[in-house]
Amino acid sequence: MTPLDAARHATRRALLNAYLRETGVHAAPGGEWRITLPRTRRLLTVEVRHRCASGQHDYAEATRPGHEEFVAALLAELAALTGHDDAGELAARIGNSTARAARYLARGRPPPPCGDPHALTRHAEQTLLLGHPFHPTPKSAEGFDDADLRRYAPELGAEFVPYYLGLARELVLDVRVAEGAWVPEEVEARVPPGYAALPAHPWQARYLLARPDVAGLVERGALLPLGPLGRPVYPTSSVRTVCDPAFPASWKLPLHVRITNFVRNNPIEQLRRATDATVLVRQLPAHTGFGVLRETGFRAPDPAVVGEDLAAELAVLYRENPFTGDPRAPRVLASLLEDPAGLVECVREAGDVAEWLRRYLAISLRPLLSLFFTEGIAFEAHVQNSLLCTEGGWPSRFWVRDLEGAAVSARRLTRDVIPAGSPLRYDDAEAWLRLRYHAVTNQLGHVVHVLGRYTGTGEHRLWAVAREALAEVPEAAALLDDPVLPAKANLISRFTGRGERPSYVDVPNPLSERS
Repeated sequence: MTPLDAARHATRRALLNAYLRETGVHAAPGGEWRITLPRTRRLLTVEVRHRCASGQHDYAEATRPGHEEFVAALLAELAALTGHDDAGELAARIGNSTARAARYLARGRPPPPCGDPHALTRHAEQTLLLGHPFHPTPKSAEGFDDADLRRYAPELGAEFVPYYLGLARELVLDVRVAEGAWVPEEVEARVPPGYAALPAHPWQARYLLARPDVAGLVERGALLPLGPLGRPVYPTSSVRTVCDPAFPASWKLPLHVRITNFVRNNPIEQLRRATDATVLVRQLPAHTGFGVLRETGFRAPDPAVVGEDLAAELAVLYRENPFTGDPRAPRVLASLLEDPAGLVECVREAGDVAEWLRRYLAISLRPLLSLFFTEGIAFEAHVQNSLLCTEGGWPSRFWVRDLEGAAVSARRLTRDVIPAGSPLRYDDAEAWLRLRYHAVTNQLGHVVHVLGRYTGTGEHRLWAVAREALAEVPEAAALLDDPVLPAKANLISRFTGRGERPSYVDVPNPLSERS
């Protein structure tokens, strides 16, 4: 299969599985499956190679009709279903995502490095080549041209030196909520007195310095272009968060590129949600094997002076990087699941799939549930925000990152540390929904799918193992009793222009005996 054929196959699989999930079709037959789309009466024919309890069905490469017609048929059905006529716009973005994936597959996945934990962590961050299995455009990056991809795509092994700006001190909005350095010493030494260092993605610096409002700040001395400074960094799987393995902070940088659903800048509201979450996280009880990467604060031009839109294009969120001197190698879970050989190798080294899953649950879902019911916090623990460390093949440490996506149930919150108007506060039902989607539908569903399929154990058996393990946890009772789980309707939401605030659908809960 050529890289383009493989990318197209992955696109059709994601589109069809998303369509089935979002229209209430959760079981797939074995063998040939003739699917009549109910509103347009068009016929799709696929060969089912693997049926999945959480909807990640797999199909043979050949489909009827061929790729372009297959995609067009599904989009025409969505137009008839929703009453929206955006098929052309979404088709173009699907094509963009597919072309990007083909480019990454053509390069291939380099073999995992041995001996250097930082190199292994970077390898995992930069080998997520296909992305979200239920998203229509998981690898779209609108704004990057071909040369930009070569310079900045993590999937192509990119690294670059950050571009620094000097922001006049009277314009600086600094919010610090945890200890830790933000600016490397060699960079700080190059910043003139009266200015604060602000890192920028090189693409973003080029974009901003061409804007008239930014040019005005430069002309009056409020903003100084300092140029590339410091050591190289590499972009993680999110594209715009960058890491220098030797520096104790990572930088979540604004990037005016549409990645998957939306342009990735840093609105002040989102930064306050992340820093408010860190204030709460610092007071949470410890759970063995479970950790949270805290945001230590943010730096931005004051939105009251430059406006909220420009502030969002310059603001930087600083995240602790506690692994600088750590011999362990945390790996982003999404990468381990997309290329299952590494995860399966871990399980085989450990020697017992069922026990591996039990230990994984003990450091992931169990503490996530406990912290929600005792403290009210729901982490956005989907597979790209989850880091896993193994020892002797066994799960030994699990971290959650990206507190911008955290939610706190205002009803369950007992610690008086979150302001009344904080964007971190949600009503209880929405916080509980977000936790179940990210930690169970997205994360655990993907883990069980990969382990069940690629170790030969079977997903049904592993869901039973998970159910038995969680039955011992009082905080899991509500989860086990509910016959359904929430799932993001990424396809329909994207088609109807709601990609930034997607709707949800119910899917069967494999953890519940009532599903």
